[in-house]
Amino acid sequence: MAPHEDRISNLPDTVLHQILSLLDSQEAVWTCVLSKRWVNLWPFIHSLDLSLPDFKKINTQSPNFERSFMRFVDILLSKREPSLHLHAFRLFCEEDNFTVNHQKIKAWILYAVRHNAKVIEVSACLFRKLPKDIFTCASLQELILDISGLGKGLGKGLGKGVIAGGVNLPRLKKLHLCGIMSWNRNILRRLLSGCPVLEDLNLNVCSIDMRVISSPQLKYLTIFSGLDKARIEAIRAPNLISLCLELSGDVLCAANFDEMPFLVDASIIVHDGTGFDENCNILTSFPNVKNLKLRGSVMKDLLSVELPKCPTFSNLTDLHISEQCMCFSSNLVSGMLYNSPNLENLRLYRNRRYLCYQCQGDDMDDV
Repeated sequence: MAPHEDRISNLPDTVLHQILSLLDSQEAVWTCVLSKRWVNLWPFIHSLDLSLPDFKKINTQSPNFERSFMRFVDILLSKREPSLHLHAFRLFCEEDNFTVNHQKIKAWILYAVRHNAKVIEVSACLFRKLPKDIFTCASLQELILDISGLGKGLGKGLGKGVIAGGVNLPRLKKLHLCGIMSWNRNILRRLLSGCPVLEDLNLNVCSIDMRVISSPQLKYLTIFSGLDKARIEAIRAPNLISLCLELSGDVLCAANFDEMPFLVDASIIVHDGTGFDENCNILTSFPNVKNLKLRGSVMKDLLSVELPKCPTFSNLTDLHISEQCMCFSSNLVSGMLYNSPNLENLRLYRNRRYLCYQCQGDDMDDV
């Protein structure tokens, strides 16, 4: 090899396109100054990573970085090879006092949709209206929308988009929503019914009707309500293998979950304001769980309702539980231990600290 040979530049175009697609889009464009070999490579990148905060850090001398960012994105999309499909489109516009140009953001998202993007991730504070085409993008496999702080605007925009155009996402496997607000009671049902192969659903501080969550192929479900009145009555996901619920408010008082025979990991965290009645059926729905976390200020109430009808957790090896349950009634913890004959690790959670016990056979009775 020659002393100054540029081995990277000698790589095939397809490999260099892959490398550029791993960079921030502005950095990918900047590679054109390296040599003539790189001048015409960046228009063929198959993933776009557009971040306003990163753009601001790089362009510290720009008098109006917001305008410069929007101009950069417009030029990038216009110069990119038009016949090339897009793998991933990620847009991050979370910036204090950022003046949102709704039409431009909508146009950028439409560009991703029309270039058959497989992944679309948008984090744009105060963005008000999603293009309805995003809900009928046949190529889409992952959709992540973080539009927190939006208030009533998205409720109107999302509702109209779903209702007017319907939902048809035949390849979507991952759907993460944060800050979504809608007063249309059919929003979640329509979303799920239009995603027949959905495997991963994450709802983070979403003010939408979550009373019934039904998705036959779902494997991973995470819900952080953070809101009162986000009531959950039923979860129908027979293929679920991971469930994480962190809830507050009147959300689970009559919850009746269908059996989840494949569920391995479950985390249930319930805070003040959550109530339960005798019809509650949560813990009994996953008899084969292996790792179980039960935490929150009112977990004792859930256990009081559920323990008398709980099955034997024969596969349970790792149990995390609020120490508050033992403080109020040691019978609650004892009852869980009695129903967990193969338990190996018991962790009592107290003030953000774990007290860990190793449980082996009959030793469990002494914990």
